[in-house]
Amino acid sequence: MQTTGKITLNSPGKINLHLAVGEKRADGFHALESAFTAIDFADSLTFSVLPGNEAITRLTVRKEGPLLELSQKGQYFPAIPTEKNIVFLASQLFRLKTGLKTNLGIELIKRIPPGSGLGGGSSNAAATLLALNEFAGEKLSGDELLGLASRLGSDVPFFVEIALQSPEKSPARFVSGRGEIFDFLPSPPQYGILLVFPGFASHTGAAYNLLDENRVLLNQQAETNALFRKEFSWNFPDNWNFSNDFQELFLKFGPEQEKESYNVIFTGLKKAGAAFSGLSGSGSCCFGIFSTIEEAAKAERALSGSFYVLKSTFFLRDS
Repeated sequence: MQTTGKITLNSPGKINLHLAVGEKRADGFHALESAFTAIDFADSLTFSVLPGNEAITRLTVRKEGPLLELSQKGQYFPAIPTEKNIVFLASQLFRLKTGLKTNLGIELIKRIPPGSGLGGGSSNAAATLLALNEFAGEKLSGDELLGLASRLGSDVPFFVEIALQSPEKSPARFVSGRGEIFDFLPSPPQYGILLVFPGFASHTGAAYNLLDENRVLLNQQAETNALFRKEFSWNFPDNWNFSNDFQELFLKFGPEQEKESYNVIFTGLKKAGAAFSGLSGSGSCCFGIFSTIEEAAKAERALSGSFYVLKSTFFLRDS
């Protein structure tokens, strides 16, 4: 058991190249089929041992970068109370499972905005489970960590799984079930990615409720795992047949101001040369896929005066 020192981990975001949402299950979660891939845009967390063994967790959060500044609507992202922050909840869940009493300080540097669909909070929770397991002397197996992750949220197991890097090193997975079933996808080429944040958050629970209310009015058919895997290819992104159920939902049934923002973003990405564009998760961040990292950076410069916040990046490297 590690009783001194620090652990610093990057906590990467993700985009959903594809997201099909099935009906709500008996356990209250929705069945999902999605292509996840981690990206090189991350929060970071530093875990430090504090004196004493009273199972105290002291969490501090520092915002960094333009995506967490003033939004288009003139509203700052509100601070999340410590007791509701998923990092704190992950630490408490790990302590309950393992009996870890070591007092810990956690500093979270937040760059990925909440409500963006980039998985920042879920990734933070995964990093917390992994760091605390190291402090505890690798007390939990990979399967046990994944079990805890699934209790924290549907996206958390993905970030634990790619950190464990099984069965092979790759930042991409086909995810199904409620987010806990994985199929390996090969590492993507180094396409460029341009993230476009519209300046408003998308609230996950409200988004899923809106989807359930309007499902019969949407032309949505969940892919099967076998069909998706058979047709999946990283080649020729301009021919990708990926989709996101929430993208169609918001463009048809979202608030007028938000519909207008999404339409402007997708039009702008196409004009800037994106081979493919989409919505990540249940929003609100959009993304464009470009043939190279340099092309994404060029598009970022070209669109810098048109949209609220842009960030060019790339798929997380597999080493």
